[in-house]
Amino acid sequence: MPTAKQKQFKSLIQRAAECLTCPRMANSSAVLGTGNGSICAKVVFVSEAPSQEGGGRTGIPFYGDASGRNLDLLLNHIGLDRQSIFITNAVLCNPVEEGANQKPTAQEMKNCSTYLKSVLDLIQPKLIVTLGGVGLTAINKLFGTRFLLKEVVTQNQSIPPFCLLPLYHPSPRVVNTRRSLVQQKRDFEKISTILQKL
Repeated sequence: MPTAKQKQFKSLIQRAAECLTCPRMANSSAVLGTGNGSICAKVVFVSEAPSQEGGGRTGIPFYGDASGRNLDLLLNHIGLDRQSIFITNAVLCNPVEEGANQKPTAQEMKNCSTYLKSVLDLIQPKLIVTLGGVGLTAINKLFGTRFLLKEVVTQNQSIPPFCLLPLYHPSPRVVNTRRSLVQQKRDFEKISTILQKL
């Protein structure tokens, strides 16, 4: 027998699947479902958008591309797996143009913010980890904060009733130019430290 929480999540999945608000993503599928992880998770990861080769193709966020492989490596490093966390994005569909992934626009993020808020309200995580600047911007817009990634990266921020930990995105581009996997492994260890204290 499904719980009230499971019924709510199923309804949210259905609403997201039927959403046609953003013109350039109207033909994309919303990446929201059981593949996102546990709705009882203590930690929710918020990133930018499903990629064409990853979530946009597989229907599972951070799965099927190099960013997903890097994320799995980082999660394994701190003893977490996809069944114990929840992963979502600032926008639930893949913003692609002329065959290439694009950054979601401010309007697209605003359109999708109701789904992000609904997910967070449903799960009520103890910790939100943003992966990259767009994920952090989405949280800023929801909660009226003004954090900049370069200023607060790896710094635990309190936004009652949860903690916020802004981290870099584990994409190959970021790994090769800004934050190596060795550094990101150390960053992810902060997640363990915070969860132990909660």
